[in-house]
Amino acid sequence: MNNQNLLSNLIYIAVFVLIISGCASLRPDTNPILDKKALLLSNQARSNNQHITASKGTGFARLETKTKKTKFKIAWAAVFPNKIRITFLLSGHPVETIIATGEKITFFSHTGAHSKYSYNSKDPDMKDYILVPVKMSEMILVLLGRLPVKNFDDAWFSPSDSSLSTITLKQNWKGLTQYIHFNDKAKVEGLKVTDSSKKLLYDMTIINYKAYDFGNIPVKIEIKDKDNRKLTLEITNFLPNPPIKESVFRLTESG
Repeated sequence: MNNQNLLSNLIYIAVFVLIISGCASLRPDTNPILDKKALLLSNQARSNNQHITASKGTGFARLETKTKKTKFKIAWAAVFPNKIRITFLLSGHPVETIIATGEKITFFSHTGAHSKYSYNSKDPDMKDYILVPVKMSEMILVLLGRLPVKNFDDAWFSPSDSSLSTITLKQNWKGLTQYIHFNDKAKVEGLKVTDSSKKLLYDMTIINYKAYDFGNIPVKIEIKDKDNRKLTLEITNFLPNPPIKESVFRLTESG
C-alpha cells in the first residue's frame, strides 16, 4: 500500500468515526432498565390491533386551515398494507373517490370537477389532498384501527421526563424521529414525527378510543402539521376483517 492510499484510508476511517460519534452524541445517557420498558411499550404500540388486516367503515373527515373548514362524510374499504378505496361525500352525495393499490393511485370526481386520472406510486404522499403530510400507508393503518408507528432501532424515555409518558424512537441512519406519548393508563395518546432538522412533519393526537370485543379502536384522531393545518377523523362505524373483493380496488368511468 503506498502512502497516498494509506492517507486516504486513514481520512476515510477518521470521517467514519466522527460520523458515528456525532450520531451517538444525539442519544442521551439513559437507564438501561427504563430503555427495556420503553422498547416494550413502543413495540406494543406498533403491534396494536395487528390482527386487523382489513376493514370497512364510515365516518367524517374535517379539513381545516387558517381560512377554511370543510367537513366530509367518508366511506372506505382498506386492506393492509397498501390498498384502499375511500369516498368523500357532501350532503349525502359522493364527491370524490380515491383508490390506492400499492402500485398506483386513482382519482375519480363524481361531480365532474375533473376526469378520472391515475399515476404510479407505491405509497403516495397525501399532503395535496388532505392537507397534512402523511403517507397513504399511514392513513390505511389509522383506518384499520392501528397506529402508524414506523420501524425503529432504538427507544428511550427522556431523562428529564419523570412521568415516563413520552418515548423517543430512532432508526439507524434515518433522519426521522418519532415521539410516542402515553396517557396515565398507558394508552397511546399521541404520535409526533419530525424530520432530520427536527422540523415537525405531523402531530397526531388520539382524542377518543372505542372498546370493541376485538380490541380498542382509535375513533377520533386529529392530525396537524407545522402550519397548523388540520385533519380530524371521526370513525362512526367500523367492521374488522370483512371479506373484500379485489374488484373493489378497480374503478370504471361510471364510478
